Amino acid sequence: MAVNMNTASQWNPLQLQAIWRELEDQVHPFSRVLSIRGEAFRQLDAAAKLFIARRFMEHVQESVLYVIDGNGIDRVYLGAPKHLVDGGGTILRPPGSNLYWIRPAVHKITTATLIAPPVPAKHVKIPRPPNAYILYRKERHHHVKISNPGITNNEISQLLGKAWNLESREVRQKYKDMSEKVKQALLEKHPDYQYRPRRPSERRRRRRNTQSQDQQDNTDANNATTSPGDASASAATPSDSTDAV
Repeated sequence: MAVNMNTASQWNPLQLQAIWRELEDQVHPFSRVLSIRGEAFRQLDAAAKLFIARRFMEHVQESVLYVIDGNGIDRVYLGAPKHLVDGGGTILRPPGSNLYWIRPAVHKITTATLIAPPVPAKHVKIPRPPNAYILYRKERHHHVKISNPGITNNEISQLLGKAWNLESREVRQKYKDMSEKVKQALLEKHPDYQYRPRRPSERRRRRRNTQSQDQQDNTDANNATTSPGDASASAATPSDSTDAV
């Protein structure tokens, strides 16, 4: 894009300096090409363009030229020809037109990607929040079990159920408050939670599992009490369990 060296500018020196300051942020040790918005460039006269070109030449220390971005963006570049063609760019001059800079389209190889069918989201079962008695029983279950090696889970539940009924109002309220906090925390994490009672088949299976566990506990306890030389095994019996509550 040629510039008439003898054309007077419609811009005064102060205005030209202001225009340059708008572009000067792009001038640094790593810059070799100046970018100017198309709208701003079209407002410049030939002398103003020459002023900017000379200032930029002081930076790159080479002859520079203006080229219009031919890739669809409304902007103009100013730089030395060798810097404009770095990276595969090309400078063209259509008949009767200004210089244009274009970068040939880079054809990327696309490969088909096998997309697996979406996996249905796994249903996450949210446990029911424990009530006050459940928290009370859970806190004491292990202690009762240790104190009475031969006791079954059902017997522990019966024992702690009686103990719960005998507790003071203050103790029962303490566990009710704990239960409410647990429930609120669960609802914050799972706002859509709704309690769904177990089906009869699930309740029967749960009872069978509990009975099997109790039988295993009794077997283990019997083995422990009949072991030779173990005098402490018979010292703790279910009858002592009331003292452990």
